[in-house]
Amino acid sequence: MSSLREKLLEDMKTAMANKEEEKLAVIKMARAAIKNEEIEKRKDLEDGEVIEVLSREIKERRAEIEEYKKAGDKEMIEKLNREIEILTAYLP
Repeated sequence: MSSLREKLLEDMKTAMANKEEEKLAVIKMARAAIKNEEIEKRKDLEDGEVIEVLSREIKERRAEIEEYKKAGDKEMIEKLNREIEILTAYLP
């Protein structure tokens, strides 16, 4: 298991213990995206590949923010920005 995946797992456990629901949800989503990529590639991902998956997740959220800006949904924009902040912490 890559060290980044291990860090995500440890942070997930910490978020559970501290009842940080939003952080927990984002980490679970990130781990699911990583697992899906591993299934698709039929191999465990290295840290560089995990970073690519996380970067893609951030990019998707930024695109969603643009859509919510058009719709004027400030609450969702704030939520997505918090998710981006959590995911960015795992990038080098």
